[in-house]
Amino acid sequence: MHSALRAIPVGLVAGLCAAVVAWYLIGDVSTVSDLADGTRALDPPAVLEVAPWPVGVLTALVLAGCVATVARRWTVASPVVLCVVAGLLVGWAGRIMTATVIGANIGGGLMTLIGLPLAGILVLVAVVTALVIARRAQRDARMSKPDPSATAM
Repeated sequence: MHSALRAIPVGLVAGLCAAVVAWYLIGDVSTVSDLADGTRALDPPAVLEVAPWPVGVLTALVLAGCVATVARRWTVASPVVLCVVAGLLVGWAGRIMTATVIGANIGGGLMTLIGLPLAGILVLVAVVTALVIARRAQRDARMSKPDPSATAM
């Protein structure tokens, strides 16, 4: 398996970790402390609210490990970078959609209609980029081999 194809699962894990890290770094953006005065588009996930610091630190370490895995080869890093950007966008969208504010339906709806499809497009572009890189490397390896019939007499 070419290293560009290995970048796909690494990128997906890095994107998920980037979403969680962005969730914790952005923090609560609620402007209304009492739920009776404001509304939420979505309730926050219970998993992220149970143990915020251990989960945040663990995902930051996993994200750093994913980045270190592909840091040696820049051509393989481009799909991972796209997945990380998509993860940051998803984490930002999650914080907007779970904020307790007066206009939660507007911000949550915009992030659902624009932000999440954009993140999906970024992941799709990352997968296609990894496949194109692997295909080019395979073609270059095939083209660089000498033809044994050309040297035979």
